Parts: sequence; structure tokens; C-alpha cells
Amino acid sequence: MFRLLPVLSLLAGAHALENGLARTPQMGWNTWNHFGCGISEELILSTARLIVQKGLKDLGYEYVLIDDCWQAPQRHPKTKAPVADPKKFPHGIKYLADEIHKMGLKLGIYSDAGSRTCAGFYGSLDYEEIDAKQYAAWEVDYLKYDNCYNEGRSGTPQISQQRYAAMSKALNATGRPILYSMCNWGEDQPWNWANTIANSWRISGDIHDSFKRFDERCPCTQVLDCKFAGYHCAVTRIIDFAAPLGQKGGPGHFNDLDMLEVGNGGMTYDEYVTHFSMWAILKSPLILGNDLASM
Repeated sequence: MFRLLPVLSLLAGAHALENGLARTPQMGWNTWNHFGCGISEELILSTARLIVQKGLKDLGYEYVLIDDCWQAPQRHPKTKAPVADPKKFPHGIKYLADEIHKMGLKLGIYSDAGSRTCAGFYGSLDYEEIDAKQYAAWEVDYLKYDNCYNEGRSGTPQISQQRYAAMSKALNATGRPILYSMCNWGEDQPWNWANTIANSWRISGDIHDSFKRFDERCPCTQVLDCKFAGYHCAVTRIIDFAAPLGQKGGPGHFNDLDMLEVGNGGMTYDEYVTHFSMWAILKSPLILGNDLASM
């Protein structure tokens, strides 16, 4: 029987995305929860330095993630490739990646499986190959891929899977290992199909810096038949959502409970400890969302 175990383990992983990444849930820092659109080249680089200086890199926090609002107003007029905002990122994304890599860290970027991002910049829907090639040319290591303005291409698992699989195939075709973090808010039950195309997938609407406050903007009370994920979801609501989904995650593919709010000021110390601990217990990615300069 023991001779069969290696074979069985291979069979178990045969239907999962195998890009060699996220063997454990990814760890890092993201701009959105604390800074929103107020981002810049200097913010990214100074935070990366703090990740190293404060010992977070040694604990496994390796990804420095730029969220929405990094884009220039328009794509490149000839190639249609994505372009960084020259005011926010005067040296470009490749320079940023090079500097991050020199620190022994990895750079992540954001886009959307829709015509626009959630902040209103151009999305990657129907531009998957162009955008994936540009991310690889910039030597990006991680893509967070959102769900706003999806042009109605949702409503069934098959429709959503096809939309997100397009970027998965484009990333894999570049030959560069790029961790693929799906952010479709649990729409169309991604835990049942995303493990073949992504390293992680969101299971709920956006987190809010609140432990248990009910907010009508996060209306669902259970995850399995949630029709409108919403946002401003409290920590306890997301924990309830994650409870039945534990068996869906594993090496290379994990349920994502959203970025951490620890340190942003909306919860007590004990609530933040519980928030962090439950994310770890539930095998969620651990993505810091606070201002590391004030930590």
C-alpha cells in the first residue's frame, strides 16, 4: 500500500494548477487597504525596504503587491500594452521589479477581468495575451485579477471559469512563473473550479476593518448560495463563509479570505489577533494591508 502513496499523491494534484507556486499560502503586503489609489514608486520601494528591515522577509512575507490605480489613463497607442502612470512611477514597472528583486523580494501587480478596473482604469478583458506578455517582460511575479465591469460574463461557473482561464493560459504561455490570484469575490463558487487555473481565489466580498459589525453592503449570510458578494464584510462574516470550504484548498491552490486589516485601527488588539490567527488556521494567503512605517 505504501508504494501506492506517491502515485496517489500525483493523481490528487493532476487536476490542479501546477505552476510550482504557492505550495503554502502566499505572504506579502498590498497597497489597497491602507493607501487605496494614493500610491507611488517611492511608497512601494520604501515599504519593500521596511519588509526587509523589520524582519518580515525572514518570516516569509515575500510579495510586494501594487493594487489598483498604477495605470496610465490609456494603453500604449500602438501596441495596446498596459502602461504605468508616469507621475506615480517615473522609472516604470521594470525598474521597480529590478529594485524589488535586488532586495530578495517579489513584485506583484493588479488588473481586472473586465473592461475596466474597480477604480475605473482599463481592464484586461480580451487583452489577456498582450497584458500577460507585458507583465512577464517587466518581470512581475504575481497578478491579482479582479472582477469589476465584467461585461455580464458571469452568472454560471462555466462562464466565469472561461473568463478567468483566459488570463491563466496567457500567463502560463509567457514561460515566467507568475502567481495567479483570482479576485472574483466568490462569484459562481470558484472553490469548485478555480484550482485548475489559479493559485488562490477570493471567497467573499471585500473585507472591512471591522470585527463583527453587520453592514448591508455585505448582504449574504452564507457563502454557498450568495448572489451578491458586496463589500465592507466584517471579519466574522468572512470566517463564517470560509468554514465549509476548508477541504477546497491545498498546496498550489487556496481559498483567499482577502487581505489583512491588522494595524489599520478599526479593531481592538484581541480582535486583530483573532483576525490574523483565523486567516492562518483557515489556510488563507496572509497579505498585510497596513502602513508598515507606523508598525
